[in-house]
Amino acid sequence: MRKAIPVKERLAVTLRFLATGDSFTSLGYLFKISHQSISSILPDVCQALIEVLQNEIKSPLISKMAFALA
Repeated sequence: MRKAIPVKERLAVTLRFLATGDSFTSLGYLFKISHQSISSILPDVCQALIEVLQNEIKSPLISKMAFALA
């Protein structure tokens, strides 16, 4: 059985993607995580960030992201 990807690493991958727009393949090499895993991590973490920060950050982008992930 594979080990779960730690929350800190999931957040780091997501923040790196949001900051740089790197490809999933590039992120995979950087974090040693498969691009398939990254493709499932990003929506999960983005949704969690939206839920936690929705009252702290007001931005049209947040609304668009929430709509796109729903």
